[in-house]
Amino acid sequence: MSIDEGTSRRPDRASDAPSADTLPIVVGVSRSSGSPAALRWALEESRVRGVPMVALRAYRVPGTAAGSVRPMPSRVADSEDPLRTAALDALRADVRRALGATVDLTDGSDGTDDAGPADGARGIRGDGSVELRAVRGARARVLLEASDAASLLVVDAPRRREIGTGPTFAAQLVQRARCPVVIMPGPVRGAAQSQVE
Repeated sequence: MSIDEGTSRRPDRASDAPSADTLPIVVGVSRSSGSPAALRWALEESRVRGVPMVALRAYRVPGTAAGSVRPMPSRVADSEDPLRTAALDALRADVRRALGATVDLTDGSDGTDDAGPADGARGIRGDGSVELRAVRGARARVLLEASDAASLLVVDAPRRREIGTGPTFAAQLVQRARCPVVIMPGPVRGAAQSQVE
């Protein structure tokens, strides 16, 4: 076999991989803040780029009072994980609060659409719809794994208590993510008025 024959039989890995132009923008939605600024910014950016948007929340199995035994969701194929369902419901509420009722929400696991606005009006399909995902695991691991298949990862600013305590969660994401990371600034209090007006 010649060198040319061997190379022609290998699959072209670059052509198999999805283009960054089609990969979604992934927003890590915080349980504490709901990440409204990150969600709003990412939705606008996804519309400008013409790419999908994913709102992602990591959740964990809570510990018991003893701290050593953790209740595990059923592993039966048809059973629904109640913790995942609760995380998706809370995520849906946070996204609705930040983006309003006109955006379509899709549960990424089964492809069913959210009911949407009460009057039956539909949001923009394919341009401005948001896929909801709740993934069990530590938030850093979940977001880093999501960065493998994302064009951009968007998160809130670090919480005040994370600043000055070593590497922050946001700094870890910036260093280890496999796509660009946008860290939304926190609210500015007492900012000086602009001199240009």
